[in-house]
Amino acid sequence: MGENALSVANRFVDLAKERGENITQLGLMERVYIAHGFSLAIYDESLLDSRFDRVEAWKYGPVIPSVYHSFKHWKDQPITERAVIMKWENNKPVYEYPTVRSPHAESIIEMVYERYHGMSDGEMVDLTHREGTPWYWYYKEGENVEIKDTVTKAFYRKIVDSTMGRTGYGG
Repeated sequence: MGENALSVANRFVDLAKERGENITQLGLMERVYIAHGFSLAIYDESLLDSRFDRVEAWKYGPVIPSVYHSFKHWKDQPITERAVIMKWENNKPVYEYPTVRSPHAESIIEMVYERYHGMSDGEMVDLTHREGTPWYWYYKEGENVEIKDTVTKAFYRKIVDSTMGRTGYGG
């Protein structure tokens, strides 16, 4: 797919801004993870770049460190700007905003945004902390244990299978 966690996060920031809604770092983190899970389940494609991104079970939910570190300065305030990365071209730094390129990724992100945009950060944390979620199985206090994509995919595949024929997706 060629996406990465920052391109997905930036798209969520753009959607919130386009709709005049707020998204905070915690809510953004939860939504990027959920989109990744649905992408694995529906398209068998990761929204993360294995060179830079991995999902870890932290106290407040599944965390992708690259997204956390890019947006942590917002704390609990609404995010108003996308993440930027620096690349080197011709021995000069070039700054760019990671952007979603895949139609599959775009459709997953929009579906997740529509399904969860009205939920508070606390509700999003409760959702990803439920018994049986990948976070539930991997979280160990004081450790940042990696959540395996195979477990995330299986969990979201069950959600997709149980909601086929219904409007929207559960969580």
